Parts: sequence; C-alpha cells; structure tokens
Amino acid sequence: MFRFFQATIMIAVVTALLAFSPPGMNLDQSVSRRTVFSGIAAAVAAAPLAAVADGASSPAVRERARAVYGSRVARLAGASADKIIEEKNCFTLFTTGVYRTDAASKAKKAELTALSKKALAAAKAGDSAGAQAAVKDFIKVGEIKDVDTLELSIYNPKQRRNPGAPTTDTILDQMGSQKFALYQPLKDSK
Repeated sequence: MFRFFQATIMIAVVTALLAFSPPGMNLDQSVSRRTVFSGIAAAVAAAPLAAVADGASSPAVRERARAVYGSRVARLAGASADKIIEEKNCFTLFTTGVYRTDAASKAKKAELTALSKKALAAAKAGDSAGAQAAVKDFIKVGEIKDVDTLELSIYNPKQRRNPGAPTTDTILDQMGSQKFALYQPLKDSK
C-alpha cells in the first residue's frame, strides 16, 4: 500500500513540475510525451528498489558479526546482572548478524533468541546465577569465542587497517625496538 502512495505522489510531483514551463522556453522546444512518460516510468520503477534494500548477507558480514558481537557476549560470562542488561543489544546483534536469512539456521536463531530473553529476564529480576547460566548456554549454542582481543586479529580495534595497508605484524617488525610506541603514548620527558 505504501509503495502505491509513494508512486502516486512521485507521479503527481513530476506532472506538476512538467506542467509549468520556465519563462523564455519556446513551445517548439517542448519535450515529447513519450520522453515525459518514459522518465516517469523509470522513476516509479526505481523507487521500490530503494525501499526494499536490506543490506548484505555475505559470509564476511556474518563472520564480522560473529567476531565483534560474539566476543562481546563471550565477555559477559562471569559478568554481573547489571553488565548483562547494559550489553543487551549484543545478543540481538549477534543473532541477527550471524543467522540472517539462512533457512537452515532458523531453529538455532530461535533457540538463541529464547536464551537471550531468558538471560535478560533473569538479569532484570536480579537472578545473577540464572542469567549466567543462560549466557553460558547462549555461548555454547552460538559456538562463540572471544576473538576480537587476540593480538593480530583483524577484529581487534587496535589492529584495524585500511584495505591494502600492511598488516600489523609487518609494521611491528619495521619498528624494531620501538614497537611499544604503536599503541602506547610516549612518556613525557619533563
């Protein structure tokens, strides 16, 4: 229904704009009816495509969601109930990022969603043991590991580079005895 109104409004706007010709325009130079309607048809055809774009679901996107959000969930093992509530969005981001549209993973996605709801409900109720049990089950079912803090992981925020740039270990090798200066500020010599 929304697309119908969107297309109707677009046609009305284009028609209104074409109804008025700018001053000084000769009628001999007017646009043909075929050109006008083919332009309108192209605009209407392009509008719904922009409305249904939902993002990519490539293996790289799923891997990144697993590394970034899965690592955040993995660090919740042993955390307080307040910390679990604070990080509640990482459960949803992990589940929807890793198990996007794959029909085979619907059961696992449903199980992970139920476990996240269980963990958050227990954390809100103040049941730290129940929340921890649900988080550990979530980690087990989702096969989650903490990988964004590994030293040379591309998901470690300190290790990110532009595409085509040398890897961190190459830069560290070039720095010799000053490797520490890459991520630690130099001490002020005052």
